[in-house]
Amino acid sequence: MKRIFTLLLTIAAILSATAQPYLVGHRGSYWGVENTEEAFINGAKKGYDYLETDIKVTKDGHFVCWHDDDLTKASDSPTIASNTLATLQSKLLTQTRDGVTYTGYLTTFERYLDICKEYGVKPLVEFKWATGINNSDCSNIPKIVKILEEKGFRNDCYIFTSMETCLKYVKTNYPDMEIMKLVYSESFESYRSWCKTNNAHIGSGTGSEITKAGIQAYHDAGLLVNIWTVNSNSSYQSYGNMGADFITTDELDANNLPALSTPTTMTGS
Repeated sequence: MKRIFTLLLTIAAILSATAQPYLVGHRGSYWGVENTEEAFINGAKKGYDYLETDIKVTKDGHFVCWHDDDLTKASDSPTIASNTLATLQSKLLTQTRDGVTYTGYLTTFERYLDICKEYGVKPLVEFKWATGINNSDCSNIPKIVKILEEKGFRNDCYIFTSMETCLKYVKTNYPDMEIMKLVYSESFESYRSWCKTNNAHIGSGTGSEITKAGIQAYHDAGLLVNIWTVNSNSSYQSYGNMGADFITTDELDANNLPALSTPTTMTGS
């Protein structure tokens, strides 16, 4: 009887663990210059399930992990689209976060995927407006998909962006791939019909417009919900109890999260 009781407790613990939303490291994590190798590796070491990155394109056609059009945030101000990869990677990047100063160098998309592979995490790739990755020109998207395929992630990642033409391009040409529409909380309900029509999951900024009923409506349509950017245990618990499938964070501790009262839909694993 004691063994049966112990087994039941073990099963209950496993079920409880799998009810947690997936944690997505925002631009890798808070522990490193954002979108650089150190931030990605430390996010993986902290136990995140996915690492999110932003994609830009250099003058010579390389894909790099960076959010802005230039490096002003962490270096001097060369524009990514106007400079070669070699020039951009010669710039030392510096960022102080919570009193700690980090340094690093611009990371290529390929290296980011290698880190994901090495540490057993999955990529969530955000398209920012860039050459060949925008609503007027999708010519660079096939190259990104080819890299994802070569690295073994074509069917094990999410393409995330607010640019609807890019999302439709991916879904039309690569229907086996998963796409996710980026919105802000005030748009959360209004995009449900679009997401359902285009088989796109949703990634919403935090806000009071997100409700448990709203998340359930996406689930009823067979769609997953990602909430960004959540950096407190109380917010994690709130959105987790609403049924969020993904929580994007800079710095939540994956090993010290509050328990949730609502099982989360986990069909996106």
